[in-house]
Amino acid sequence: MKLSVIIPVLNEAEKIRDDITALADYLTENKIAGEIIVSDDGSTDNTTQITRETSVSADIQLIVFTENDHQGKGNAVRKGILQSKGEVVLFMDSGNTVTLTAISKGIEIMQNDNYQMVLGSRHLPGSIISIPLAFHRRMVSVLFKMFVKLLFPSMWGFSDTQCGFKIYNGDLARQLYGESKFNGFLFDIEILKKAKKQNVSIQEMPIEWTCDRDSRLTFLPTIWEVIRDSWKLKFK
Repeated sequence: MKLSVIIPVLNEAEKIRDDITALADYLTENKIAGEIIVSDDGSTDNTTQITRETSVSADIQLIVFTENDHQGKGNAVRKGILQSKGEVVLFMDSGNTVTLTAISKGIEIMQNDNYQMVLGSRHLPGSIISIPLAFHRRMVSVLFKMFVKLLFPSMWGFSDTQCGFKIYNGDLARQLYGESKFNGFLFDIEILKKAKKQNVSIQEMPIEWTCDRDSRLTFLPTIWEVIRDSWKLKFK
């Protein structure tokens, strides 16, 4: 089995070397062949340079894609997934927010139980939150979850649509993202809606998660983006 891991980044120069090194070591130690794809969404720091200078073992391929301008996390994830070659595809956030043992656990669930998608969730009974979101971000998260489920009833079956840790069958991932349109915050909802329409088998799993307080999320632009894209996703 070959695993493609996509890490979308924006100005993550202080974290990306540690992300890559920890991930490459985990894959090597667990004898998982694969590639790490860092998809840079228009960073203005030296994220790309540091990525290219980071050493990994010979059995891990390290690839970096860059955008000249900031397009949105959805675009970065899409670009990485469409270039992937793995039988299994994972996208995960920068900052080592999810304990890497979730990779083996998710792959095992896919293989043993024949699921096509496995979604990390911070809100299942077995989930462990080492460092939680700041209070104001927790409130925004709760409101967003209510808003999404009211507007998109098909999302009621998911406890955590926005967790940055999702594993897919590789061919399915490339098909879904090849048809996707949204570059911003709602790209996860778009992909899940498409998957539900195709009756894709999906399983959530608990994860151990640590909040990265150095977030690139900006609230006022994000709120406007969510309202705009929700209208498009619901009615267009």
